Amino acid sequence: MGTIEVREADSDDMVLEGYAAVFNSETDLGHFREVIKPGAFDDVMTNDVRALINHDPNLILGRTENGTLELSTDERGLKYRVKLGAQQYAKDFYESVKRGDISQSSFAFTIKDQSWNEERTVRSVDKVRQLLDVSPVTYPAYAAATVQARDQQLELDEAIAVAEADTDTTVIETQTFETMNLNEMKATRGKHADRFEELVNVAETENRDWTNNEQEEADLCKREVERLDGKIDRRQAHEDMIARQAQMGGKSVSEAKEVNKINRSFSLSRAVQAASFGKALEGAEAEWSQEAAKEYQMRGLQMSGQIGIPAHALYRAGTADNFQADGTGDGSGFVATAVPGVIDALRTPTMAERVGVTTINNATGNLKFPRVSAKAAGTEATEVAADSASGLQLDELTLSPIRVAANTKYSKQLILQGGAQVDAMISRELAAGINETIDKAVFAKAAASAGNRVDKDGAVTYADLTNMQKAVLAAGGDLSACSFVGSPTAMSILKGEAAVASIKAVVEGNNIDGYNTNFTPNLIDSTASEGALLFGDFGLGMVMAFFGGIDLLVDPYSNAGNAQIALHVNKFYDVDVRQAGALAYLFDFE
Repeated sequence: MGTIEVREADSDDMVLEGYAAVFNSETDLGHFREVIKPGAFDDVMTNDVRALINHDPNLILGRTENGTLELSTDERGLKYRVKLGAQQYAKDFYESVKRGDISQSSFAFTIKDQSWNEERTVRSVDKVRQLLDVSPVTYPAYAAATVQARDQQLELDEAIAVAEADTDTTVIETQTFETMNLNEMKATRGKHADRFEELVNVAETENRDWTNNEQEEADLCKREVERLDGKIDRRQAHEDMIARQAQMGGKSVSEAKEVNKINRSFSLSRAVQAASFGKALEGAEAEWSQEAAKEYQMRGLQMSGQIGIPAHALYRAGTADNFQADGTGDGSGFVATAVPGVIDALRTPTMAERVGVTTINNATGNLKFPRVSAKAAGTEATEVAADSASGLQLDELTLSPIRVAANTKYSKQLILQGGAQVDAMISRELAAGINETIDKAVFAKAAASAGNRVDKDGAVTYADLTNMQKAVLAAGGDLSACSFVGSPTAMSILKGEAAVASIKAVVEGNNIDGYNTNFTPNLIDSTASEGALLFGDFGLGMVMAFFGGIDLLVDPYSNAGNAQIALHVNKFYDVDVRQAGALAYLFDFE
């Protein structure tokens, strides 16, 4: 958002001049802030750009191609100068700007390069792909968000003042109420209350009324104190409830019914529509997003999107999860199939879970697990002989939250269509992107850390497969819980070998030597013509944790020129190898 002013010309021409965008100035877009970086427009200054009224293509004021619109950049931002025509709407608009009725500008663009801060609360537009138009506007985008940003401006202004006084200060960190803990909220409330009292005392000491700026600042402080009072009360009540629940233990008997009720009412496309147009979520969508935000906060994480689904909405309440570790594949640990497809699809199990990787859901904080680095060994001795050292050595592995993200673009028309089928399609695609990333990480770690790694560099044989089983068995793995995971080339090679009579009994369908086998592109081929194969007791060999639920960020701006909305899905997880000996890896075979 920038400014616009009337400029006097030497002739009788009507000229408007202003800034369509200001560099290094954060704009609150509702659920995240955006800042335009200097140099963002360097590659698009030759675009054919229009000047429009309120981004309306029917109300064009000028155009770069015919010279009626001029664009330039300086240290402040993107500057424009437009020479108006004789259209009646242009004359009327010129008069509105001249009177001061309209004083702000905006621009439409698509993004080429962007970056986020660590908390994913501020997006930096580093390079613009296409500059579509510059527009004087009656209202800047999302007026409510602008008011909200103004409500939070006091501390930011103070921080900027400090930064300008100290030339070495280049980074200003801000914190919204949603990310503050209870003590930080109380401290911030105290600051606003102290500032209000200071303004009162100054005016009374000088025996005068407040100036306009002082009145505005006092009103801001008063609103912030009132708002924080409500948030502090709710946060305190929430923490008290958690403490009581911990003391009592167990869950409410009505929790499962409540979860299913909200799940049935939840609509992903409805939530995306609301977020796209800057509207507040309502009903089930609002309730789950609030719960997801609280859940993330309790884990020391921050939800970056506008839409969230808490972990307890993704699983059946009160039952143990079954991720096919026993080979039954009933999926009883996942949410019941009776709920809408969006909830079910967003928690589709990864292949890592399907092959039995030990999985901890809704984990809190860093998790540490004991790990045997050297097995204990017993020795026979006479009744009075001294015993020998067992040789047992232990270390530990730690799982810490890692954010995994995927994004998909959808047309605005599809989102507006909405409905159960659209919800299911979107959720399946988002979940597939997340699961693909997780599975690739899991199988890459398994391949790199397997206790038995064989670089075959030749044709695969039956002995190679039995040697993998032998290695896992020798390390203490349970062969009844083992399975194979193969790469795409491994599937082609092994199924091709199945046509040979001598090996036909080894590979039947998708079973190798009678063991359950999954072929996946997420186990990367050794080379274009050589395969890779994992075998192991994955439940013993690996452990994975999910921290919290699903977090969805709706970005209706970056691809607005193509009438598209980008959906970013985020999830926190970690995985590591617990017992390397329980895994065997055969690679470079043909």
